[in-house]
Amino acid sequence: MDERERERQQAAEEREVIERLVLHEERAQVEVIREGVGSVQVRRVVTERQEVVPITLHSEHLEITVQEGTGGRVTLNGEALEVGRTYEVPLYEERALIEKQVYPMSEVTIARQARSYTRSEDITLRREELDVEDPQGLVRDRTMPGPRRE
Repeated sequence: MDERERERQQAAEEREVIERLVLHEERAQVEVIREGVGSVQVRRVVTERQEVVPITLHSEHLEITVQEGTGGRVTLNGEALEVGRTYEVPLYEERALIEKQVYPMSEVTIARQARSYTRSEDITLRREELDVEDPQGLVRDRTMPGPRRE
């Protein structure tokens, strides 16, 4: 065989690419999304109640009674007092001055705590593979020719 003949034979045996396939696979990507799942409102509420508080007050007065037939004259602030009549002169009188005092009743602690935990999820990931069927058994192993040496 001459060289031209070899080149023709080699050209005939050249491979022709019919199609290229790209096989894919799935990979998991996890995105963490923060969601508010609940909230509370904390506020102080003041309630009122009516309470009856007993208070004992004192007063003191002076009683002046002019008796009949005793003679003499009795005056109060320059005025003569009548016989048989009783006069009251207040000496002192108590009155209630009410003040409110605030006392600590209880102490409440409010705290926020963050927790982290790891959770596992089962997911199914797919991958493409090439499956060639040869029902007639035509596939044979062929070694590709190496580079030509001259």
